Formats: sequence, structure tokens, C-alpha cells
Amino acid sequence: MFAPKLMAIRRLAVVAILAWFACGQFVSAKSYATAPTVVWLASSLPDSTRIEVSKIVETDSTAQMKLNTRGSCVVKGKYIATQKVGTCQIELRLAASPKFAAITSSAVIQVKKKTELTVLAAASLANSFEAIGKVFMAKYLNVSVKFNFAGSATLATQIQQGAPVDIVAMADTSNIEKVVASGDIERRSVSTLVRNQLAILVQRGNPQKISSLNDLTRSGLKVVLCDISQPCGKYAATVLTKANVSFTVASREASASGVVLRVGLGEADAGIAYVTDGLVAGDKVDAIKIAENLNLIADYPIGVATSPTTKDRAAISAFMATACGKVGRQIFVDNGFILP
Repeated sequence: MFAPKLMAIRRLAVVAILAWFACGQFVSAKSYATAPTVVWLASSLPDSTRIEVSKIVETDSTAQMKLNTRGSCVVKGKYIATQKVGTCQIELRLAASPKFAAITSSAVIQVKKKTELTVLAAASLANSFEAIGKVFMAKYLNVSVKFNFAGSATLATQIQQGAPVDIVAMADTSNIEKVVASGDIERRSVSTLVRNQLAILVQRGNPQKISSLNDLTRSGLKVVLCDISQPCGKYAATVLTKANVSFTVASREASASGVVLRVGLGEADAGIAYVTDGLVAGDKVDAIKIAENLNLIADYPIGVATSPTTKDRAAISAFMATACGKVGRQIFVDNGFILP
């Protein structure tokens, strides 16, 4: 009497189990096969500060997020609030979604005192260094970078007169040698950061139809150069001598950016500055290539101050690693520099 009923119950149980198992396998294969991407953005955080979670970690999952912390930080809504100097241990838990699997990811991030780096650099490095600084400060949230861009000779004078400096990058070796000789920059820290070449800069559209250095000798042309004390001025003099070209210079500028400005505003017909200046100011000037046999390669050295303004040596090392490493090298290439 009970046997048929028992068998029926067993059959129903087996069917239910198989259905659940099949359904479970289906959902797992379709919904949970792929893990979401989790990227920890920050390597250090400032103490006693609230930082948006989006500046610390990012993910392509839209699933519910849960954060747990230990150490010198706590979760406060969409923020991580840091406390004293130490370590912040963060665990991120993402729920499963129709697109991604559930995942747990964690990181240990240093909580440090806020610090400021002072970086002096040749004017022709401005665009690249500002881009590097942006990447650097997004990773090291406790560090702000203050830049001072000018001609290399001007920077050397400023440093020798006691200007604050942690890192300096120049457009020639002679000016950095001056501050090494004076004891302001550590000799062992100096290395070649990038290289550059010269170009003839003309007004957009090249209305004067300038195509070579010889064209700069035409009567009535206003040609501007860098001051002879600056690397771009010395380099231009070397190239013009090699090409056996001479003309009356309309004005001498304190840096390569001054040459770009004069030409871009239409106050000069042409000027000689760096190839990179022509790329950066492509909406204001056109760059005319100088023949390779007449051009030169300019070395740009970088070095660290003997007595840095900041006490955070780790921040200096991190900036140097960023500028000289993969991130910096790509930015320099994108801006037309030559890698050493």
C-alpha cells in the first residue's frame, strides 16, 4: 500500500533535485563565469582625511559593494576616513550580478602625513611633467606636487640662490653640472631622463613658406631665438653655425615657451625651439623639420636635491620612479621626446 506512494515521492524528490541542480549549473555558467575587474588605485593615503572610495578602488561591476576596514581607517558611507599614520587594510566584497561572479579583494595601503614635493623643470618639459604629476598624485594621495617651469639657466640660478627644490630636470647637462658642483644636487642621483631635437617654428599655415634654415636669412623676416644663456639658445647657435647660416635676431626669449608665444601671437615669423614645443603648441604654430645632418640631440638630465625641501624621501623616490618608469616614458614619447 505504501510502496507505490513511497516510490512516487522518491521520483518527485529526484526530479526536484535534478531540476535544482540543472538550474544551478545554468545560472553559474551564465551569470558567474567571469570575475569583475578590481583595480586598487591608491598606494598611500593622507592621515586625518576623508577620501572618496572611487579614488581608492575601481571596478567594472555594478553589483552591491561592501567594504570592511582594519587599522588606521574606517568606512563612512562613500568615503574612507583615515586616522593616524599607519596602515589601512581594506576588504572589498562584491555581490554576484547577472554579468559577474561574486568576488572579494583586499589591499593594505599606507596612511602617511601630507607632504608637498617641489619640482623644478625646464619649460619644454611642462606639458609632460604636468601629465606625470596628475598620474602620480592620483596614486599617492598624500602627496601634492608643486611645479616651477623656467629656462634651465634660470633654474640653476634659483637653486644656487636657495630656492626650494626636491627634484630638478633641465634641458642640458651644463646647467645641472653647475648645481651639482655647488653641492645643491646629488651627483649620484643624476641621470638622463629624455632627449630632444630642434625645429623651426612658424605661424600656422606657414604663410612665409619657410622650409629650411637658409630661409631664415630672407630680408624682412622676424626670427626669434632663446637667450644664448639658455640651452635652447645655445643649441640654436650650434645648429646655425653648423649650417653656416646667420641673420639678425629680432628678439631673445628667456625660454623655449617664449619663442612659441612670440610666433604663435604673430609677433615673429619664425623661431627655433624644440620639436616637442611644436607638438604641444600645434594649434598655434607649425614645426618645420631641420635636416638630421644639421640638427643635434639634446640630453635632459634629472636629479635630486642634496638637502630636499620635503622630509619624505619615499615621496621623492616614488616621483622619480614614476617619471623615469613606464608611465613617464609613455607620456614623454606621446609628447615627442626621444627616450635615452
